Amino acid sequence: MCGRFALAYPRANLIKWYHAVTMPEIEPRYNIAPSTDIVVIRDSVTGREGLMMHWGLIPPWAKDTKKLPLLLNARAESLATKPTFKHAFRRQRCLIPASGFYEWKQSSDSKSKKPFYISSKDGPLSFAGLWETTTVDKVVINSCTIITTTSNELMRTIHDRMPVILPPEAWDTWLTPSQLPDDILMSILMKPLAPEHMQLWAVSPAVGRISNQGEQLIQPVNE
Repeated sequence: MCGRFALAYPRANLIKWYHAVTMPEIEPRYNIAPSTDIVVIRDSVTGREGLMMHWGLIPPWAKDTKKLPLLLNARAESLATKPTFKHAFRRQRCLIPASGFYEWKQSSDSKSKKPFYISSKDGPLSFAGLWETTTVDKVVINSCTIITTTSNELMRTIHDRMPVILPPEAWDTWLTPSQLPDDILMSILMKPLAPEHMQLWAVSPAVGRISNQGEQLIQPVNE
């Protein structure tokens, strides 16, 4: 799964990287948690745009968000069939930029977990995501979820799932609002990013507290 990540790149870099016509004003964030607003990249009639969305997908049929499970992740294997996700999977796909993400590894004594920070060796990570627009109590809410797949060889030492990270050559296909055959979309999703493009290291348990912020959270510590 992906339950915590960072985005610390300057706004200008994101505009250039994604060729975006719009991008919200942002500050570096090193401990982004579910149920907060995050930067999402999607295609629009005027071009590729960046905007803020609630992290935790809210289906369009939802009436009471308090009773919804926290849909911060969606398994790639079931997107085409699961009612909660299949509409967005076919029509409303997005990218979620990140500097890196955190995952916790179970310790050998099974009594504690050690946090690790995972990042790319050559630029931002672009998570595959889905988005929805929902009206709840007359308030319009844009929300999103991050898609996960089986881990590559590097991540497998920590966890059996990881975010789907899309390379730039897959962005145009993934972001098109047109409905594409499921097999084309699945061929994109079922390929974990090659481990040689990634790096990871142990970080402080301080990242486990949402109120903790700052660049020190991603600094390496001894395991």
